[in-house]
Amino acid sequence: MKERQTKIGTICGDFDTFQLKSVLVKNDAGDWGSEPDKDAVGVIRSTNFNNDGKLDLSDIAYRTLSKRKFDEKKLYASDILIERSGGSETQPVGRVGFITDEMAKTDYAFANFIQRISLNNDVDAKFTYYCLQQMYEMGITAGMQSQTTGIRNLDWKQYIKANLPKPTLSEQSAIAAILSKVDEAIESVQACISAAEQLKKSLMQNLLTGRMKPDGTLRKDDEFYVDEKFGKVPKGWEIEKFGKRVVLLYGKSQKEVVSEAGTIPVYGTGGIIEYATKALCNHKSILVGRKGTIDKPYFIDEPFWAVDTTYYVDTFINGNMKYLYYILLRMNLGNLNEATGVPSVTRRTINRQKVVIPPLDEQNSIVNVIEKIERQIDKKQSKIATLEQLKKSLMQNLLTGKVRVK
Repeated sequence: MKERQTKIGTICGDFDTFQLKSVLVKNDAGDWGSEPDKDAVGVIRSTNFNNDGKLDLSDIAYRTLSKRKFDEKKLYASDILIERSGGSETQPVGRVGFITDEMAKTDYAFANFIQRISLNNDVDAKFTYYCLQQMYEMGITAGMQSQTTGIRNLDWKQYIKANLPKPTLSEQSAIAAILSKVDEAIESVQACISAAEQLKKSLMQNLLTGRMKPDGTLRKDDEFYVDEKFGKVPKGWEIEKFGKRVVLLYGKSQKEVVSEAGTIPVYGTGGIIEYATKALCNHKSILVGRKGTIDKPYFIDEPFWAVDTTYYVDTFINGNMKYLYYILLRMNLGNLNEATGVPSVTRRTINRQKVVIPPLDEQNSIVNVIEKIERQIDKKQSKIATLEQLKKSLMQNLLTGKVRVK
């Protein structure tokens, strides 16, 4: 059979095609309701959509809808949600979400700017959802949007006329099952990362305060002394002003060293911004914001140039630089802001801050424990990247029939 064209590409000759409008059973916009009362329900809105087609319901909004309105807008398993209005210059409308069996166990409605569709039995809903997600990822919906009064709107008539692949129903289900398995694997690894990050947070809290020793045992009461500011401090740990142990230097303008041929990363408070021909610092260091973003330190383990809106650590006397980085993470430097406009902090203010520092050998041991967790997180993040690449390839090939599923 002759190959056919669809919105997501050329499909194999064995596939038929369909338009979304031909399979719609429900096709309605949501309702934002009114201020929540005791009968409020969760309402899914644009902020619950992710670009990867997943709905994040961790920050659900609660609103009150009349019983009649809720009966109309209640979401059921296999409903598909489409972001019809919203978006931004870098994020077109058309993001999609799928209501799973698990989600449907809870009473959810959906907000205005969101379109809900449910489909008849001629197509598999999950397969169709993946087709719509592929449209979004390919940038197709970007060409279906218009803009009025700053809001981007999806051309709904054009959207539901989009020609989509239609293999046999059994093959649709098989394709959806394979893609769902990859999604489940990604979600499983993401859950492992969340657990590891929570463990890291707990370890930092306990190790950096000395409540826990690097070997995992807890210190006894007689192993502490009491400080007026910090409370219980392990014996042998020192309390000193930041500036007594740390040499903090100003970053410099990068204009004279920036070159297209440069290989030295130039760091600002948002990360690498360009590349330079020489380094301002040639050893492991920490970058701290001086103006603008001042609450996020960066640990840098390569030669780099620091811009003039930053400070960088030149020396940590008798200390492990990574340990100092962990201390700065816990200090929350944003609380040291001294400006009413653009946030800023002086070096003098940072240097006056008191910190608790253990002996070097214990610093090294603590860093080893935390870095072990960080390596596990990095490994799992790499696995997610591999799985996401696999899914992208499968969507391109399975949905169009380049690779067939029995």
